[in-house]
Amino acid sequence: MMVRKRSLFSKIAEVFLVVLTIFTHWIVFYFAIITSGKNKAEAGRLDLRLPTEWNFVENYTYVLTYQNGAFLRALKNSVILTVFSILILVLTASATAYILQRRTGLIGKISNKIIIAGLIVPASIVPTYWMLKLLHIAGTLPGLVLVEVATLFPFATMLYKGYIASIPKEIDEAAIIDGCSAEALFARIIFPMIKPITATVVILRSIVVYNDFQNPQYYMSGSRSQTVQLFVYSMKSAWTTDYGHMFAAAILVSMPMILLYLFLNQKILEGMTAGAVKG
Repeated sequence: MMVRKRSLFSKIAEVFLVVLTIFTHWIVFYFAIITSGKNKAEAGRLDLRLPTEWNFVENYTYVLTYQNGAFLRALKNSVILTVFSILILVLTASATAYILQRRTGLIGKISNKIIIAGLIVPASIVPTYWMLKLLHIAGTLPGLVLVEVATLFPFATMLYKGYIASIPKEIDEAAIIDGCSAEALFARIIFPMIKPITATVVILRSIVVYNDFQNPQYYMSGSRSQTVQLFVYSMKSAWTTDYGHMFAAAILVSMPMILLYLFLNQKILEGMTAGAVKG
């Protein structure tokens, strides 16, 4: 089969688009980092010029000591929220997806349509808050964990369901013949086999939960319960805002997710593509 050579124009266009993408992405990081090192007057201009005097130490120290360590408290709340939300999400979504994929009866079809509807229908704030209040967990981290799990559950279940479809049913039958119970079959055989998609769900959904602003704003109350996104928002004043401090806080808040992505981005690609190549 003859391979068609690309024209010089297509090569130039490809290089141009790559350079343009790098520029448009990295200019945001450059702007944020430079602004986080400026004093209040220069940061207020919100431009790309280098500061006449670097204030990195002062700005980042201010953020870390702001309101007697509010940043560290917010970071702890966000980490707890993210860890428990993802843990519950992985366990519930993977088990649900396995059942829906293996059982194709009427109940399974109805359940599948309800989960798909969860991807389309937006969550209603008032009934959700009423339910949390009825359970006596409104305004608490456990309540917010349940909200995050419910919000992310449909998407995670669909990812798991698509991946589990690539696992032959003969594996289930062989395990049952060997005397394996349903619980042991899922825990010891199926769940270890879906590690790639589990890694994808953990990474992608962790970013969503950690960066969530809307749900903590609606369902949490009190400065000691705020997450890192609410902490950054609290540094913005109605009358005047020190953008040097605000961008320093934004950089600190972003670092955990940036490091997570840099170390585990290959797992995302493996999880998203593995289901398509497994026979």
